[in-house]
Amino acid sequence: MCRIDRTWSLGDWLNSSDSTHFLEVTLSYESRVFKQLSLPKREEVIDALLTALLKRNGYVKEFGAGNQEFVNHLADSLGLSVNQRTFSMQTIVRREGRVKKFPAWHRLIFRAADLAARRGLLSHPKDTLKLTGRREWMLTEKGIDKAMRVSRIPISRKQELPVLTYEVQKIKKSLDEARPIRNYSPVDSRKQSREITTQSLLRARGFRHAIVEAYDRRCCVCGLKLISPDAMVWEVEAAHIVPHRFQGKDDIWNGMALCRFHHWTFDVGWFTLRQDYTIEVNSRITAVPRDHGFMGGFDVFRSLLKADRRIYLPQKSSICPHENAISWHRENIFADLTQR
Repeated sequence: MCRIDRTWSLGDWLNSSDSTHFLEVTLSYESRVFKQLSLPKREEVIDALLTALLKRNGYVKEFGAGNQEFVNHLADSLGLSVNQRTFSMQTIVRREGRVKKFPAWHRLIFRAADLAARRGLLSHPKDTLKLTGRREWMLTEKGIDKAMRVSRIPISRKQELPVLTYEVQKIKKSLDEARPIRNYSPVDSRKQSREITTQSLLRARGFRHAIVEAYDRRCCVCGLKLISPDAMVWEVEAAHIVPHRFQGKDDIWNGMALCRFHHWTFDVGWFTLRQDYTIEVNSRITAVPRDHGFMGGFDVFRSLLKADRRIYLPQKSSICPHENAISWHRENIFADLTQR
């Protein structure tokens, strides 16, 4: 058992009227506990915390008894002993005049997360609450960049990661909560070219998260739902109905979730949607050579393109593909192929 030598008594704490002095003593007590337990430095905990969030969609609820699995994961990644994980500290609830006990390891995680938030690497739960309605620590753009550096993940993969940041969550929320527009145009005619900026990359990630989550991370045609072994990449993609190359908007009504196979076949015009969200397959499929579209003896191409089947849709009807976007695809992608 680790013993902590405390020269400041509980009675002194209770009788102290100087809040600054009280805080200084508290922090001094914590520092001595952390040091005598040989707990990791805050910088090490911050790095472990940020990298762990990369595999947890970028956020985690406040630390406590109800979040023990995540706390244990951090402890495992830092190689903590049983004593380091379980040793209890005590503090004074000044208004109630009582002693409260809690694990020193939990307090260290909080101190590290709070420091990370002050550095702009995480959003504080009180700020995330205003955005999502949940008290969570969430990565920021600065935080995900640092986490990727620590994890040695190329920054070029940032756009594909299934990780929410505070800034992307703001964009996603605006897309999720947008009111349907009757005369919606899926084409942004003001943009003849698309300049790649930090804001446009954020918007693209917000679009992807909004679409993929709306369809429960599964392809709306075949229902495939699959993630990579390292939990870093979902197979499903956020597909634009009106593509970027035609100035298609990053709006919730101009997208749907498709697996890679159905994303490609939709983009090139092998199938389209009717206004009732049923699939229409291009008639030119009959002209495809019989030895095309096979994988390991299985006819992938024809088996996965089933006409008249209705796609899976989001639960909220207000974020389903807009009829104007569907019409555009039928007239500009699907029709072009049928007329060749």
